Amino acid sequence: MKGRIYTTQKCFVCQGALNYVEGRGHLSCVTHPDHQWKGACVVRFGRNHTKRFKSVLEAERHLIYLRVQTDLGKFDPREWAKDQPLSFLALRLKFIEYKKSTNITLKQVKDIERVLIRAGQTWDRMQIRDIAEAEIEDFLFQDHGVSSKTIANWKTALHNFFAWVVRREKKKSNLQMPSFPVTSFKMKMKAVVSIEDQQKIITEVKKISWNHNPRIWLAIKLLALYPRVRPGELINVKEGHINLVDLYIVFPQPKEREPKYIHLLKEVAEEIRESQRLYPAMPTMYFFRHLKRRNGLKVGTQFGPVYLNKWWKQACVNLGFSDVTLYPGTKHSTVTALGKIMSPEQIQHNVTGHASEAFKRYFLPDYQEKILATKQISDMQKKIASDNVFKITVKKNK
Repeated sequence: MKGRIYTTQKCFVCQGALNYVEGRGHLSCVTHPDHQWKGACVVRFGRNHTKRFKSVLEAERHLIYLRVQTDLGKFDPREWAKDQPLSFLALRLKFIEYKKSTNITLKQVKDIERVLIRAGQTWDRMQIRDIAEAEIEDFLFQDHGVSSKTIANWKTALHNFFAWVVRREKKKSNLQMPSFPVTSFKMKMKAVVSIEDQQKIITEVKKISWNHNPRIWLAIKLLALYPRVRPGELINVKEGHINLVDLYIVFPQPKEREPKYIHLLKEVAEEIRESQRLYPAMPTMYFFRHLKRRNGLKVGTQFGPVYLNKWWKQACVNLGFSDVTLYPGTKHSTVTALGKIMSPEQIQHNVTGHASEAFKRYFLPDYQEKILATKQISDMQKKIASDNVFKITVKKNK
């Protein structure tokens, strides 16, 4: 049988080698079998696996386990290596390095890393093959104090991680992709505003931010005018991405991973051109950047991820609007208003460029048809009511 147990200890009588006796839990001398050794020893299994134990009994259990794993086709000497290359800890660290080399943002990498660190609190010392459906389900469905949407995002991150591991190790370790449990969630509707109120807020933003940085107002105006652009994509625009000759802005790396464009109205192009004239810069500089040094902000640095929302919320407070943040106040509010004058197909093709779940939540489907149908019901009810008019006679007291 493959594998043996060895020791450097010698026979107390003849100083001969001690040999492992299968299934007896000890080593003994061939010449003096009564002299047995049950202490420190080493298991050697093939050329690539060696492990020390304090007792022969522990070593014997380990040897039996290795033989069973070999019979099942699951033995991999790397699982017993000192650096544990097939542990969850080692693989999650490699996965993060791999993700950094792909075309995703640093924020997305950090989000994935946080999920794996959370899972690693339980799994870091486990071999990857020992993490199966039960362990994944227990992790996802325990109370983490987060929303169902967050749990669904965690599931996606873990699924991507295991898919990457299986692709790497399928031939070497015969690793199989574990099944993932079904997780469901429903996004809440965020507060939107009418176009009239939206423009009041944007005007207020201009009023309170113009002397500080006119590009704050310009950025928020563009978000309301071009719903296909996300705030994170807009602040990543560089001077060289803006073409004022052919009137467009290109977004090289949006969330959809394919470059996308917005076509500028002439008046918008003139506003951008005037801003570039007042604040000239190299093509590699961010267009939406800090133009003055104030409150620790360095001139030339890019707007932060919450910077525009900060000014939007201040304008809302000044005007008495509550619970309306930048994203739904611009993008979603515009799409909702467009539902009154455009069809879903027109909006998807010409405005948003796609039909996301958010689009389905905020778009008012078939607005004109629904209004027409309701008006017909109302007219029908009024006609029937007029046919059934009767007089109420009020008796006067004599």
